[in-house]
Amino acid sequence: MRLVKRHQYILDKLKNENYVLVAGIAKELNVSEVTIRKDFNLLEKKGLLFRNHGGATLVNPYVVDKPLSHKQHLNKSEKHLISMKATNFIEDNDVIILGSGTTVLNMVEHFPKDKNITVITSSLLIASTLCQYEKVNVIQIGGDVRKSSQSTVGPVAQELMQEISANKLFLGIDGLDLDFGISTSNNAEAYLNKLMIKNVSKTYILADHSKFGKKGLSHICPLKDIDFIITNKNLNEETKTTMEKYGIQVILA
Repeated sequence: MRLVKRHQYILDKLKNENYVLVAGIAKELNVSEVTIRKDFNLLEKKGLLFRNHGGATLVNPYVVDKPLSHKQHLNKSEKHLISMKATNFIEDNDVIILGSGTTVLNMVEHFPKDKNITVITSSLLIASTLCQYEKVNVIQIGGDVRKSSQSTVGPVAQELMQEISANKLFLGIDGLDLDFGISTSNNAEAYLNKLMIKNVSKTYILADHSKFGKKGLSHICPLKDIDFIITNKNLNEETKTTMEKYGIQVILA
């Protein structure tokens, strides 16, 4: 296939899937991965895509901190499906940590009311809502309140997280990049998330397909530290296969 046709194929694929991998495109076009990397370089120089480790995207991979009120309106239907799927993994007598992301917040709508569960959370909204559930024991993480996320961070929050453990963590993120790993756009939030991951048996990342190929300001952990990713069915097959190579179980909602 000639260069112009390859470039058009790549751009058309990106419009449909948001994110493509070098290996996947090379296989589909029956050319070498070196050729596709050169194509990506040329297209990036023209401002037609953004390269990242092993792939490319049409959108700027760097994300900035946005208030909760804004995030709640992004990809609402996808978040709804992901949060519903996530609650299927909550079992009787679980001790779980819930992060402060909007997708995790949506889990509360589908929370099991018939199970005895202990929930540890930095989210003020999650804690106040779960207080309505008779069988749910709520532990609110104290600390400095981030008004944009209505959650707690800082030394007090970090001290508590270092002293407790749980069997499951459900965490929302701002970015998932093959090279940079899992990230968020706030330093204090990222450090608290690191401690959460360190002190749980299983980590569930809740992320719609728009988070893949993105980078937040602050690194949380490498992909190898994640056990499960719950995402929507828009995730392309190449990305799913790559996640599974890292030992992650990908669950589609």
